[in-house]
Amino acid sequence: MINNNEKQRPIGLALLTGIAALMVPVAASAQTATTTASPMAPLAGASLAPYYNDLVNDGIYLSGRYNGEFATNPSGGIRNGALFTGELSLGAVFDMDKLAGISGGALHVTATDRAGNNLAARDIGNSISVQQIYGQGQTYKLTEFYWDQALFGDHLEIQAGRLAAASGFADASPFNCYFQTNSVCGNPSIFGFDNQVSYWASGVWGGQVTVKPTPDLYAKFGAFAQDPNQANSNYHGFNWGENRGIDGADITTELGYTTSFDSDAYPRDFAVGAVFDTAPYSDPYYDTSGNSAVLSGKPYQTHAGRTTVYGRFDQMIWRPDPQDTRGLYAFGTVALPTDGNQPMDLYLQAGLLDKGPFASRPLDTVGFVVTDSQWSDAALHYVRDSRRSVGGSGMPDANEVMMEVNYGAQVSPWLNIMPNLQYIINPDQMNEPTRLTNIPDTFVIGVQFVIGIPELLGATTQTYHHTAGSSL
Repeated sequence: MINNNEKQRPIGLALLTGIAALMVPVAASAQTATTTASPMAPLAGASLAPYYNDLVNDGIYLSGRYNGEFATNPSGGIRNGALFTGELSLGAVFDMDKLAGISGGALHVTATDRAGNNLAARDIGNSISVQQIYGQGQTYKLTEFYWDQALFGDHLEIQAGRLAAASGFADASPFNCYFQTNSVCGNPSIFGFDNQVSYWASGVWGGQVTVKPTPDLYAKFGAFAQDPNQANSNYHGFNWGENRGIDGADITTELGYTTSFDSDAYPRDFAVGAVFDTAPYSDPYYDTSGNSAVLSGKPYQTHAGRTTVYGRFDQMIWRPDPQDTRGLYAFGTVALPTDGNQPMDLYLQAGLLDKGPFASRPLDTVGFVVTDSQWSDAALHYVRDSRRSVGGSGMPDANEVMMEVNYGAQVSPWLNIMPNLQYIINPDQMNEPTRLTNIPDTFVIGVQFVIGIPELLGATTQTYHHTAGSSL
């Protein structure tokens, strides 16, 4: 859940850092889709593409972005407001085959800097953000530092080091981050409440193994440290000791089937998985005597070990030109806990994304998504009793529906602008449990912009792949 009391850094540092970064060709982002640059001249003057390409030829892949998100709620919520948040992401992938003769090996390094404020927490009152890059500590972080090793003709891949766990499992769909709402991008909302799984931009010690018996089938297994302090702005990822309060592990598994245009006229991706969290956690309602902890004032019950299962899919369903990759995709996710005593009972997501809606605009997108977060009885009783404690009455709404429609315009090789409209039905009160009445339905106007730093400097982001063009 969002901590309303967390001190927010001003956006000036990240913005100034971002401007400075535009003058050097060093940046990275694990969540930015690769686009093909046009002959348009770079903003920063003479193109640095030759130098950038020389680095790629030597085995060093640099990429990056600055992502800014503005949101305002002209109606609904606790009050009307407008806030901005931003993230600068810098890093590199080092191809250790070219650099050190280690076949199939690569070192991934990514640093991020987040700053800004959260409209959902401050003005709307609900716990799920309408700005997907807010959270996990508004500060600079070493987000990724891990070794990536492909073996046996790329049928086996091992990654170990500091990683964001959910980024490779429940949040692995590339469609999720074509939206500004954090009910989709970042991780499915249920993991923000029912499991303290690390997700972008927090990295924890861990590793994962991917097995690909065929080009289309895979199985992934992972284990990651459970660190309850990972989202604290005082922790930056550079302290690699285990003295911060690691209290368990997240054990993850996923089975999937995925295709590409190389083998399928209508590419698809289907996956099922589970996350088991071994760490202790507090009951959302009951005290140690089995009564309401809010009303009794006694400590909450403590539980240990909880599991959430999920399934997700994306499928191309329409293709206007069989010679082109433009087309319409459907996608969705379902996630639910298999044991009780958790704040959320069920999470549902469904959406459509049109890549290249017009032949003249092949890099633009049009998207629509809707999510339904269904709260457990224990969480609803927690809010009900919190109201009673201040003289209120009544039950909160049992589910929270969030939706977004947007248009992503690739206005230049280095700039994507995505205006979006969001609507929240039954905003939850997990951050405002002592409100006497339910929070009104909320309309949000948002604008996201993404600046690709290599593209700004005249280069085209090139993505590292293992030998033989593996899709691992």
